[in-house]
Amino acid sequence: MKTIIKILVIVAACNYANAQDIQYVSAENGLVVRERPSRGAIRVGTLDYGTAIEITEHTQLQLDVVDNNEKISGEWVKIRGVEDHDDVEDGYVFNGFLTEEKLKKRFVINYDAFTVSIEDLSEKTPKPIIENSDDILSIPLDLGESIEGKSIRIKHHKEFRSIKIFQKHENSIAITDDASHCDLIDWQHYYSSWKPLKALLNHRKFKAKKYSEIDSKKFIEINIEDLKTMVNETCGEAWSTAIKNVQSIKDYPVSITLSKIFLRIVMTDIGGYITEKIIIFEVPMGC
Repeated sequence: MKTIIKILVIVAACNYANAQDIQYVSAENGLVVRERPSRGAIRVGTLDYGTAIEITEHTQLQLDVVDNNEKISGEWVKIRGVEDHDDVEDGYVFNGFLTEEKLKKRFVINYDAFTVSIEDLSEKTPKPIIENSDDILSIPLDLGESIEGKSIRIKHHKEFRSIKIFQKHENSIAITDDASHCDLIDWQHYYSSWKPLKALLNHRKFKAKKYSEIDSKKFIEINIEDLKTMVNETCGEAWSTAIKNVQSIKDYPVSITLSKIFLRIVMTDIGGYITEKIIIFEVPMGC
């Protein structure tokens, strides 16, 4: 009899583990977690878009929310985190902004004054350019990724006078053929000027600029012999031989390639204090 009971307990535990109600946060600006199932209850945290959670209890407490002039109906549910690396407090959320469809966590950087997120860009690990400072961060993009044309959202943590975002880019030289490439990432570059992005949704959303073919091919004047010397030192004899007859940087196999995209976010708070952050997106070259 004891053996049967133990087996039933094990089966029940397995069924519980396998029957987890896992859902994903679909709220564009994050989903608030509260201590109790009430809009007036204490906030215990905020879940980023794409965060996986487990629903542990349905309260049957109905709630209607208006979002972008659309009525969304649902109920309060109790949740807990499912991934060890996510800082998810147990509590209650509105399930109108949850979905069973698996969503990728998007790119998010949390600063003291505001949070920056970019739609349709997966989460990344930023690298500080200055030690122990988040004023300038570098983000390596994956092959084929770009922020061009994507929506950039700003979630402010304090009252502000203005939030502005500026964008510029860097072009570099690559030596390419059909099979491989050599990138001169530590030599000469072309830098565009800072251009402001258009603000939408009361300075909470911006759209990154796209670069034309002309923009992505602009470069400074260089001495072609200096280029050949640099290629020989950086890329080796085979590449040096490949460009021995080129007369300009427009001649194959020399190419100009977009190598970095910069965002500069400037927030002025109510007291006039200015917070400025720069994010550098490293674009894979020679693709």
